[in-house]
Amino acid sequence: MPKESRRRRFHAAETIQAYTRSKVSWQSHAEQLTSMKEHINALGKDAADLAAARSEGSPWQQQVIDDVDPLLRSLADHLSAMIQHLNDNQNRVHMPAFQDYAKANYEYSQRLLRMIDDYVDYEQAKSKTEALEQKLQLGAGSASGEQ
Repeated sequence: MPKESRRRRFHAAETIQAYTRSKVSWQSHAEQLTSMKEHINALGKDAADLAAARSEGSPWQQQVIDDVDPLLRSLADHLSAMIQHLNDNQNRVHMPAFQDYAKANYEYSQRLLRMIDDYVDYEQAKSKTEALEQKLQLGAGSASGEQ
């Protein structure tokens, strides 16, 4: 998934945090939370699919699954708590408690996004290095030219 597509999945968290500094209605917050919940659920499904195929992955790919899963679960749990807080306190979206939820939600999403971006960057660099090694014949079979 391209980096921009990954960023769009987490845009709702940024929007929700910005909303806490404006006078938008609780319904606008609810729409953004619903959007974010849909994206997190889609990521959860992707993570479950990857976990099911974990044994087929390389060690670093298994590490990705192991690292992303707990953070994604924490984000989903926090988002659920934030939704419950909004349901219970619809007229208090501009109060510090909701703002704290929004800030933490944004921080969780950014942390997860950075982690995913870092692993994607690693995979791209690894693939490029392997392709260059192959092109330059630096693999195990090139020992005959070494001194």
